[in-house]
Amino acid sequence: MEGTSAAANSSSLPPPSRRLSQIRRRKKRTREDMFSEIMESSCSDRAHVNEWKETVSKYRKEVSEREERRDQREERRDQREERRDARDERWRQEDQRMKDATLGLLRRLVEVQERLLENRLPLQPLFHPPPSPCSVSSSPRRVRTRGGRLRTPSHSTPVDSPSKRLSFF
Repeated sequence: MEGTSAAANSSSLPPPSRRLSQIRRRKKRTREDMFSEIMESSCSDRAHVNEWKETVSKYRKEVSEREERRDQREERRDQREERRDARDERWRQEDQRMKDATLGLLRRLVEVQERLLENRLPLQPLFHPPPSPCSVSSSPRRVRTRGGRLRTPSHSTPVDSPSKRLSFF
């Protein structure tokens, strides 16, 4: 019994069936009094139901707004991911294009080098070729000093002495 009375005390209004039975127990009241009491309780029930409906409506609206914000965040995140994926794909394609271009250049360089090696002349010594007879002057070579004067070199050069010229031919 205590459980039912505790439940009755926890709510602001008793259930309608209990109220009707309470109204019927009061025999001293007139039918008009009973009718007005029923109307009052029904009005308060309606107010209570309307308040409950309003609370539920607010809750649903808040939930809907939260879901809408969450959906918008997810949509923005998805768009960022799509843009990032597209950018990564462009980078991969550009990287592959650069690798292909580099590989093509290297292949062409190898081909050119192979052609050069096939058609190449034997190695030549690294020295200055002897001057042609028409360019050799009859006068001895002279070296310019720091003061700007000319003097004869103290050592002999291949141009100075034909016997000391090196010949690789």
